Amino acid sequence: MTELVKKLETIGFTSYESKVFIALIKGYNMTASEVAEQSGVPRTSVYDILKSFAERGYCNEIETPTKLRYEIIDPQIIEGKLENEFNNKHKKQLTELKTSFEKMKPMFNPFIDGLGEPDVQVLRGFNKFRVVKFIELLQKAEKEVLIMNRLEGHISPELDDTAKEFYKKGGVVKSLYESSTNFKFEKDNKWYDVTKKDFVNLLEGFSSQGEQVKLLDRVPINVTIFDRKIVFFSLVDYTTPKNNRTDFIVRNPEYAEFLCELFELYWKRAETLETYKSKNNII
Repeated sequence: MTELVKKLETIGFTSYESKVFIALIKGYNMTASEVAEQSGVPRTSVYDILKSFAERGYCNEIETPTKLRYEIIDPQIIEGKLENEFNNKHKKQLTELKTSFEKMKPMFNPFIDGLGEPDVQVLRGFNKFRVVKFIELLQKAEKEVLIMNRLEGHISPELDDTAKEFYKKGGVVKSLYESSTNFKFEKDNKWYDVTKKDFVNLLEGFSSQGEQVKLLDRVPINVTIFDRKIVFFSLVDYTTPKNNRTDFIVRNPEYAEFLCELFELYWKRAETLETYKSKNNII
């Protein structure tokens, strides 16, 4: 019974309501005194709960010559009723969420005291926030994006709309990837461990979409350089969970140009996808 009480509590019943509800289910047609005795809930509380259940359509209140009796409704009907209530409440909350945030979005000002974006930003914690910042930078990019990255976690081969728009306006993407297969790959809506063949297929997919790809045995730093002006990077420490790492955004053309020169050095010594395929006997 304790487990059932806890389950009912998670869907919105109080502890007393849960115990009264279970007693009614077991007894079907009962007086308030009988419910109090079976449930262990004080009689004064039982009267209020039974009245509430009758109003909410969980039980019928039946008058007899001597006493009021309470008859539980078919549990299947109550389940359907509660499900509808939850769905309606959820829809209402979603509507309120959208309308309230539509009103708040125009209030959002990413600039600090009217001075513009800071030269250096530090991002910690919530991983999705980092993705949002990366997408923002890609949306603002105009000509070139240089990427040095070790693939981790779950990777989808699909090109997102932001990248498609960047290619449409003539943007160039050059990427250096570490030749590691320590990540998951999405295929047919399922996630799989990656083989070297899968890795090649993934990168060939990137190439077919417009990305220039080369490979390194080891990537020293995860970094993306936007239009030789803005740098987005994280210090590589694979002993630290990805969500706990610290990322940086640096808006400094001289620093970005320095990293571009470093990127080009690694690009020259990196191997092509064809060389990697030949070395690993991948057809």
